[in-house]
Amino acid sequence: MKLNDIAYFVDDKISSDEISLNEYITTDCLLQNKKGRSFATNLPPQPCSLTKFKRGDVLIGNIRPYLKKIWLADIDGGCSLDVLALRAKNKDESAYLYSVLMQDGFFDFVMKAPKGSKMPRGDKNHILTFPCFSVNHKIEIGKFIKSLDDKIALNRPHKCKTGRNGKTAL
Repeated sequence: MKLNDIAYFVDDKISSDEISLNEYITTDCLLQNKKGRSFATNLPPQPCSLTKFKRGDVLIGNIRPYLKKIWLADIDGGCSLDVLALRAKNKDESAYLYSVLMQDGFFDFVMKAPKGSKMPRGDKNHILTFPCFSVNHKIEIGKFIKSLDDKIALNRPHKCKTGRNGKTAL
């Protein structure tokens, strides 16, 4: 089984003037080493087309994938084109999808076929071929991994940034 059997890239669009600052995600908002996201400091200066993501989508920084920027969206919003939004084909399995993509092996896989060298980007076609195990109880696995992730985020010492669960860490 491959990633494209359980998920697809979101290609819905939204104008940047239709979202608030809190709903805007760029690669700068996504924190390195799977630590969630922070808030954008400004919206694009000119109205532009963004990828329209939904709560439950998995957002991944596509510039320098080795930085391991990933977030499970807990809001609807818009992200820059340098952020990939993946959606589980079965909406109840979004936490499972997140747990699959959180693996270091996923980011290593993406870096096996990058586009560019100075600022490598993941190749979407290659990403969709990421091997996934066919397992039972995907929803339960996803919930378990997500609960562990939330507990880790609550214990993170940094201030004024949101954890992987989107809540502000103190």
